[in-house]
Amino acid sequence: MDLFQKIGEGAGSLVGGALSGVVNIAAEVTNAEMLREASQEILSGNRQAGQTLGKTVDGVLDVAGGFVRRDSEQLADGKEKLTTVTKTAVVGVKNSLDFATEQVSEAYEGGKEMDGQRLLKVARNTGKALVVSAAVVSVVKVGKGLKFKL
Repeated sequence: MDLFQKIGEGAGSLVGGALSGVVNIAAEVTNAEMLREASQEILSGNRQAGQTLGKTVDGVLDVAGGFVRRDSEQLADGKEKLTTVTKTAVVGVKNSLDFATEQVSEAYEGGKEMDGQRLLKVARNTGKALVVSAAVVSVVKVGKGLKFKL
């Protein structure tokens, strides 16, 4: 029963597609390659965020259902889903920290060497990451707005 995972992925695709389209239009108007790249990441990031949000709901429901029904298989299924979501979150945090560390190091080295190209690359990478992050967070906000009555 991965119903909410599928719903989340679909919602993420819809939101990501809409935001990606807006960013694509901005990329065409400004001829900005960074925005073109960000557009694709926004779509896949929102799809993944929606899927993760849905998998979390599925996992919680499976754990609760397994506990209430004393169904060890459903309980184990729910725990597995929640473990997967947790691992995904940990990997995401690690990747974010690695990216931030790399950008700070590049900025420091570029500033020390007065290398404008290097500093420009750091600004571009950081700007793109901020655009994508802001757009991907939007699907999580949509998910928080949904109210489910069980």
